[in-house]
Amino acid sequence: MRYNAVKYALLAVAAFTFISACQPLERPFQPETKARLQTTAGPRASLYIAPVYNGNEEMSDILARHLQNLGIAAFSGDAQPNIYQIDSDIFLKDGSSFITWRIVDPFGRETQLATTQKIGTITNGPTFSDPDLKRIFLKSASEIDIMLGGAGVNFATLEKPTLFVPIVQNAPGDGSETLSAAMQSQFIKYGFDVLPEQWGATYFIKGEVSLTEPKGNSQIVSILWKLERPNGEFVGKVEQRNRIRAGTLNGPWGPVAIAAAKGGARGILKLLRQVEPGYFGKKS
Repeated sequence: MRYNAVKYALLAVAAFTFISACQPLERPFQPETKARLQTTAGPRASLYIAPVYNGNEEMSDILARHLQNLGIAAFSGDAQPNIYQIDSDIFLKDGSSFITWRIVDPFGRETQLATTQKIGTITNGPTFSDPDLKRIFLKSASEIDIMLGGAGVNFATLEKPTLFVPIVQNAPGDGSETLSAAMQSQFIKYGFDVLPEQWGATYFIKGEVSLTEPKGNSQIVSILWKLERPNGEFVGKVEQRNRIRAGTLNGPWGPVAIAAAKGGARGILKLLRQVEPGYFGKKS
């Protein structure tokens, strides 16, 4: 009897152990939800530009816009917690003014990433010229972008194109000279530097005229304007065609040259905007 009692007792313990093993084990002191690692967005994802110490509100706005153009989600105005920000101040040293931009982490700690730009020189007298803040802050934005892993600004693309317009080929009458002079005048009005010689020009504007044989009392005049680089690389072309009275252009072109140059210059300007987006973007 005693043996059977012990046997039944052991079977009961084994059964209890088996049943218990099938149940979920208790996990004391465990949170109800899984813990998640809270990470702060990097400075390119959100970067607050704090007001410039000793500066004005416009300065932080200018820098923010330049950084946005470089793919950084920068903003000015009201601050937000727990994000990277840029602190800055303007100071004087050796008769000149400077601005320093410092990247600060979400905990307010210096990151040792900073850039300083010269604003201008302090001069005596009643007259002074305002510094080009847009250019200065563009340089600042470029260096901040590089510090944050970007490529920065290619400043070579921001230089104003310089032009050379040679004598137009195959124009009857005085068209070769008057067309070239009229095209030069149009681009001078646009604010470009038009050089008297090809040396130093970044683009050539070459013109060529062709005339059909007269039919009846009329003929077709075509003017081809080509935009090229100094190495001969073809950039683009603008073509103009018009029906005129036969022989009209055998003498002075006069207003016809001006009208043709205006139309051709508009087309060449569109080509320049396409191949020089950095310069034209800087102007806008």
